Amino acid sequence: MSKRNVGNLTGLGRPVRFCWLAISLIAVLAACRADDAPATAVFDAAPVLVWQKTMAGAPGTPVVVPGTAGEQVVVATETAVIALDALTGQENWRVTPPDGVYPRSLVGGETAVYVGAPGGLLALRARDGQTLWQTPIRGEVLWPPLLDGDALYVGTAFVGPGILPNPAGRAWVYALEAATGQPRWGVETAVYTLTTPAAAGDLVVSGGSLLSDADVEEGGMLRLHAFDRRSGALRWTADSPDGLLKSLAVDERHVYFLAYTDMLYALNRDNGAAAWRYPTENWSPGFSYAAGRLYLGSDNGFLHAVDGMAGTAVWQSQLEGIFNAPRARPAVAGDWLIFQGNDNRLYGLQRATGAITWRTEPQPRSRMMVVVGNGRLFLVGQDNTLYAYGPP
Repeated sequence: MSKRNVGNLTGLGRPVRFCWLAISLIAVLAACRADDAPATAVFDAAPVLVWQKTMAGAPGTPVVVPGTAGEQVVVATETAVIALDALTGQENWRVTPPDGVYPRSLVGGETAVYVGAPGGLLALRARDGQTLWQTPIRGEVLWPPLLDGDALYVGTAFVGPGILPNPAGRAWVYALEAATGQPRWGVETAVYTLTTPAAAGDLVVSGGSLLSDADVEEGGMLRLHAFDRRSGALRWTADSPDGLLKSLAVDERHVYFLAYTDMLYALNRDNGAAAWRYPTENWSPGFSYAAGRLYLGSDNGFLHAVDGMAGTAVWQSQLEGIFNAPRARPAVAGDWLIFQGNDNRLYGLQRATGAITWRTEPQPRSRMMVVVGNGRLFLVGQDNTLYAYGPP
């Protein structure tokens, strides 16, 4: 019988009212990707622009595909999934599903990329875009699944960017075979999921907002679900009035999350009980997790490195300028943290110390996390253009 820990965070966040516009905005800002992928180039100095590609339609955050698929970067718009040569920007293939796709839902591995399509999840072969499988599921996949080994952990939604809200809807969390799309398990929940699930050891955690009559805004009451990775059995739930979930991670001791109230929390991974909280001090687009630390920016002009065990600052690095802070979660690339500041410059910081090593001149403005891989740094501009930078 599953343990339930409801309301253990009540009172830790401030009560606010519901706002649909902010849901869409924060969903755009909180794009999620793997946080500690190795980089194939060392960006220890300010990178330079090497190519750019304008898309017909707004792209989501790109994914990079390793050399087994030809050193590619793949991006999705509402109408197409497009693979480009990472070094040159030349288009390798393009797939245009008849009903389109959800551009923020793309995730990739060595041999395949996966993207949410109306009513299901679509898998494409990374080498040539050939359809591998398409699995119908309940709810819409608006955010990237977690690709973890031979499994995909998928959260669905009934409200969010690109779809008509259905207040009476229900969403699901699934574990799928990555090779075939066949379900291992599926669990219905009462939340809508606009973040990537997190997993470590035998635990998978998903979360989202409840549509309810409670007097809270930005996504309503927040609920986290912890599932047994193998069976899908519910281990525990934890509720909070902190609103729309922005970031989620789990390790061998804690589950970490940050939501609309911009307080960073750690919960005991065994039962969901509150372990510590860390104030970001201002608006934050979310965190990246790597090797026991959480990295996040806030609009007071600081980037924070937080120790996951203690919940205390390892370092804080201040950027020059009023409200100059990362516009999205910082990308973790080897020994570096890379992001775009509110001054539109790209920054490179040393992960160990927070020292700012380089910054560029202002670049095209973006609302998405930068992506590093295949020898390039990729930035999606608000002008629907994908920009690729290389080492100087």
